[in-house]
Amino acid sequence: MPDSIPRKEVDLKEDPKLISPPILVGPAYACSNRVKVISFIPFATIEIELNGAISATQPVGFPEPNGALIILPAALVGGEVIRARQKTANALSGWSNTIVAISHLQDYPAGPPRPEIAPAPLYECGSRTGVGNLLVGANVWITANGSEVGRVNGCNSPQGVNVTPDYSLNQDVVAQSDLCNDKSPLSKLEITKGYPYPLPVVGFDQVFEGSQQIRITNIANGARVNLRINGNNMGTSACWGGSLLWGLGSPLAAGAVLEATQRLCSSQPPSNPGGTKVEPCGSLPAPIVYPVQVGATSITLASQVWGAIVKVYVNNVKVGQGSGSVIPLTVTIKWNDVILVGQEIGNCKSAFLTRLTPLCVAPLPSFNPAGLNLFPVGWMEYAQGDTKGSVYYPAQADGQNAAFNKRLAQVGKTPIVFMAHGNHDSADPSYLGYDYFQYQLARMGFVAVSVDCNAVNWPNSGGGVANIEARVDLILSSMQFFIDQNNTAGTTFTSKIDFGRTGLMGHSRGGDAVVMLPEVIALPGVVIKAVLPLAPTDFRFYILDADINPRKMDLMTILPAGDGDVWSNDGARFYDRCVPLVFKSQLYVFNTNHNFFNRQWLLDEGAGPARMLRTEHEDILSVYGCTFFRKVLMGHNSLLSFLTWHQLPLGARTDKVHLSFQLKKALTVDDHQQRGGIATNTMGQPTSFASLVAAEFAFTQNDPASFDDSFFGNSIGMVLKYEKQNATFTSNLKPVQDLNKKEVWIRVAEVYTGSDHIDTGFQLGLTDTGGVTIWVDSNAVGTVPDPYPHPSKFKTMLKTLRFPASCFAQNRRFRINQVKAIKIRCNRPAPHPPLAFDDLQIVT
Repeated sequence: MPDSIPRKEVDLKEDPKLISPPILVGPAYACSNRVKVISFIPFATIEIELNGAISATQPVGFPEPNGALIILPAALVGGEVIRARQKTANALSGWSNTIVAISHLQDYPAGPPRPEIAPAPLYECGSRTGVGNLLVGANVWITANGSEVGRVNGCNSPQGVNVTPDYSLNQDVVAQSDLCNDKSPLSKLEITKGYPYPLPVVGFDQVFEGSQQIRITNIANGARVNLRINGNNMGTSACWGGSLLWGLGSPLAAGAVLEATQRLCSSQPPSNPGGTKVEPCGSLPAPIVYPVQVGATSITLASQVWGAIVKVYVNNVKVGQGSGSVIPLTVTIKWNDVILVGQEIGNCKSAFLTRLTPLCVAPLPSFNPAGLNLFPVGWMEYAQGDTKGSVYYPAQADGQNAAFNKRLAQVGKTPIVFMAHGNHDSADPSYLGYDYFQYQLARMGFVAVSVDCNAVNWPNSGGGVANIEARVDLILSSMQFFIDQNNTAGTTFTSKIDFGRTGLMGHSRGGDAVVMLPEVIALPGVVIKAVLPLAPTDFRFYILDADINPRKMDLMTILPAGDGDVWSNDGARFYDRCVPLVFKSQLYVFNTNHNFFNRQWLLDEGAGPARMLRTEHEDILSVYGCTFFRKVLMGHNSLLSFLTWHQLPLGARTDKVHLSFQLKKALTVDDHQQRGGIATNTMGQPTSFASLVAAEFAFTQNDPASFDDSFFGNSIGMVLKYEKQNATFTSNLKPVQDLNKKEVWIRVAEVYTGSDHIDTGFQLGLTDTGGVTIWVDSNAVGTVPDPYPHPSKFKTMLKTLRFPASCFAQNRRFRINQVKAIKIRCNRPAPHPPLAFDDLQIVT
């Protein structure tokens, strides 16, 4: 983890001519004459190279909050190659990343995405409005009651738009954009409202000596802010989004007094003033930096002072200098490098430096996969006897019974997802509980159906397996309903749906049903490709003692660790037994319960540690569910990285998610399913161990072959017990493996033994044919999950850790292309709880 050290204790080697290149934000779209750069030094000059020749040179201001748009002499043409560099009075950077101009229709075949007025609400007398979800270089405009009140041609994303005249009360406000004369849909309608006066007092982020950029906060959306410094009026600026970054013409002196007020309607008084004093140079802190992994070519900041220049040193030598949240480096981070990061404002340097050592795996926050917003959303209820529910779909305009989106229909047919709820009070409309998820899928381009299963809630159709079968029948009946709608002229869905790309999501008994349904479906043309069981039951196991083997689909199961209903996390059995088309994934989520994923299920029936908020439960389903269905049903293959812990999605509590994942096309070294016991791995090669006890056990409930009753799932795995530190287990490989550009994946957990343990972990080693072994600690790739303290029974649940081969390149004598064995070393001090392992694989 990062720490800090005094700058004066380090001999830093400066090169005043070394500055980082800026970052060119892609994609760049044909028809636009603008490109976007970020992470540049304040007041630098940006040069844009187009097809090998400098085509634009432009001075810029500050990189925050949203970079700079560089104006090109002519509109881009598809295929043109673009890169950027920056220069200051003393230095010229190298070239940035390269992007290639493309048509926006390559990314958005149905036209530009739907703009988002953000944030809402909009207030009477508001003078500036933010619009997001725009294509860089597009034109954006805002209308109020049908009249244009603001426009920016060649916009950023997001983009603030000044409004003239100011909004009046109860106006209908929408935004729209275009690129290449191709118009987007209208944004969601916002209606202006009155502000609940009085206006709040504004706040300031910390301001330091030498600052030329300040951030004012706690601002009403659309208000005008007046700033004074030492009593001198600095002017007034319109604001959107609740905060305002204000650039100053000269550096601030220590002790200077800043004061600001805000105002909406002139008929109302301004806010009381809020203020702060400029702190002296000695108070300037070190920046806060995200963990860095081996192979990184940039560092990412979690927090820095506005307008500061950030310098990065590797082994005391400067390798990066820039500003903003990402600093590109001139070197690639290697194992055992020492990274120091400081910040400067003018002549003021932070007294402390943030110090990091690289980790083997440290995925960074990326974006929210649930945020894809392309279309307005229509919705309707459907009913035909007991076949009923709700459906959300991409539409021409928002609203009930709206027409299907014409542009999308012209591009091609749309994938469909069916959802099924579990057993609940039939007085509650449980099928409405996933409307938030249906809405998000619909605006991406899915048809999202939630089936009303109340007709088969217990005791209406009995319990156990019969109840699950009854839910399957209801889902199949709804499928047939939409097949008929698709095949009948004149319906909303006529020829709109691609049933060859069908997904299922089921909650509780609904999750049990969506796993059963692919085994019995006989509807022509329907291909189930993606199944998401959420906190599912498994009645066939408990009643019929049957093992369920999901096949011929990709699967992602979500298991709430604090589930107070299906406390045994039966979905782990589905994950363990699934043989997917491409991949399978399991989310074991701490501090979650059974009910809060459904908005109609109000009771917190969870058990154990305090549960997350209901909204945070919904975020888990939204972010990971959208990732899953987009990847499998829409072919957005890059999103698989969110399910294999190569990237972290924004928008969800990823710190509570313990992922298991497996690709079908992987080389299995040992899954412990083969005959021969612990002495032989899946490759048929011998294993060996020293100073420990190793054996294979059933990782399941109600099985005499289990290690203990804390395991949930349906697998066979290995448990290592040791009383001597550095006890080792070896699994030999045949043939010798070239692991260059590959990864080793292994599932692991600490086994519950009746008490908490602080330092849990192990080391994984690779041994080459020359006998050289390189070790990487589990703490360098993630964490080994602790047993979850569920009151019904403590839970031992495995997660997947991945060890990239690049992390083993610590010794030049080690030959990564000639690996003959994989080892586990129990290096934590004994006594240590047993460790459980499964699914040791080599993955390309």
